[in-house]
Amino acid sequence: MYDEIPDYRYRLIDYVGDGIVLGALIGSPYYFIRGLCNSPSRGGRLAGGVHAVRTNVPRFCGRGAGILAVFWALESGMSLARRRREDKWNLIVAGTGTYALVNVRRGARAAARSSLLASMFYVGISLAGLSFASWHSGVVRSGRECRIQGGLPALVPSRRVSPCRAALRDAAEGSVECR
Repeated sequence: MYDEIPDYRYRLIDYVGDGIVLGALIGSPYYFIRGLCNSPSRGGRLAGGVHAVRTNVPRFCGRGAGILAVFWALESGMSLARRRREDKWNLIVAGTGTYALVNVRRGARAAARSSLLASMFYVGISLAGLSFASWHSGVVRSGRECRIQGGLPALVPSRRVSPCRAALRDAAEGSVECR
């Protein structure tokens, strides 16, 4: 699941950076349109939209970074508590806990409601990912079988053959040099 970032400290930096970028990507158009609509109609709409983006988007980016930092802390803690076992349960529990902690200031009832909605959301994401992986493996498998039955080479070779060995196999003996 995390092939590119094996260390937990660097994953925090990655999550916080993703939160800032997502906050900028979501917040900029939202606050620009909101600034356009709330500005006076006489020549100040564009300036109002830009002003709304400059004043509100940094706060929105910081909130996204904070939420993803809490998500990282819960997900990494769950993984470390389970002896570095990383699976879909870490995602579900971390998302549920994050939304509960974000909304705990609104009261216990709101925190419980948001954590229940978050758990359903993350279970749905996990099930969609599993069904897509199952569908994709079936497509690759059936495509490979169809190509083999049609007399064509398989899309994914069953064993790796180096280009040098393939050239030696196809060429006359001694005509190709391999280094």
